Amino acid sequence: MSTGTAIIQRALQRIGAHSAIAPASPASITLGMERLNSMLEVWLAQGIVIGVTGLVVPGDDLNEKPDTRNGIIDKLALSLAPDFDNGKQIVSQQLKEDAKVNFAHIKNVYQQITIPNKVVSSTLPVGAGNSRGANRRTFFPKGGVVTDEIN
Repeated sequence: MSTGTAIIQRALQRIGAHSAIAPASPASITLGMERLNSMLEVWLAQGIVIGVTGLVVPGDDLNEKPDTRNGIIDKLALSLAPDFDNGKQIVSQQLKEDAKVNFAHIKNVYQQITIPNKVVSSTLPVGAGNSRGANRRTFFPKGGVVTDEIN
């Protein structure tokens, strides 16, 4: 579990917008919180349920699972990068690869899948789940005599 501020600062650090010498401004932290909340809402809309809620203030606990922390940080960093120094100079190939791998893990583990109910169409041929409303015999009757009658 991390605070929202710690997650945002680590994301800003990944793109060079935060360090011990030059800390991120409160406006940058607020922007990071807004982007983080937006990103989590998009994930939820896509069926990726990681069990976190949006932040009200940056200092709130995010309550993320340990295996989702790096994915959240990396995706947030990529989302924030264009707002800091044009984003093109500070986004490394390593950050892009890390974000891709970590998000793939989150998606594979936490995305909910709904299996639709099977619908048998009336346009299916007889024998493929459709009997056109008639009950046809599929087994030989006693005595071994085969008939074509419909029950």
